Parts: sequence; C-alpha cells; structure tokens
Amino acid sequence: MGTWLDSEDMPIYEYRCSACGERYEEFLSLSTKPAPPCPACGSKDVERLLSTINTEWLPSDVAWDRVGRSWD
Repeated sequence: MGTWLDSEDMPIYEYRCSACGERYEEFLSLSTKPAPPCPACGSKDVERLLSTINTEWLPSDVAWDRVGRSWD
C-alpha cells in the first residue's frame, strides 16, 4: 500500500537556487507562477529541475516472455 499525501491534484516540483545551491521541493498547482523563492536565502533566482521518478517494480518482476514485441 502506498503513502497517502495531502496533495491530491498538486504535483511536487523540485527547484535549485542559483544563488546558494539549495535544492528544495514544493507542492504547487499547475498554474502557480513565478517559482517560489529559495527557503534558505530568499533568492528568487531559482531553476525548476526535472525530477527522477521511482517505480514499485523491478525488471525481474515482468514476465518478459509474455510482453508483446513489435518485430513479431
């Protein structure tokens, strides 16, 4: 069972501050602009990062012999 978050329709965005290098996450609506300031130094010069995702399956969990192949 997964973890319940109180952020139903709000994605998590990851940012890095250009001034101090602090990395932080924010729950924001899709329409929120501009980016929130750095919580460490207050700078508004921040960059939104592409976040990695985690999955709950391993390649060994897939029955690869049952997966369709486009070359068949």
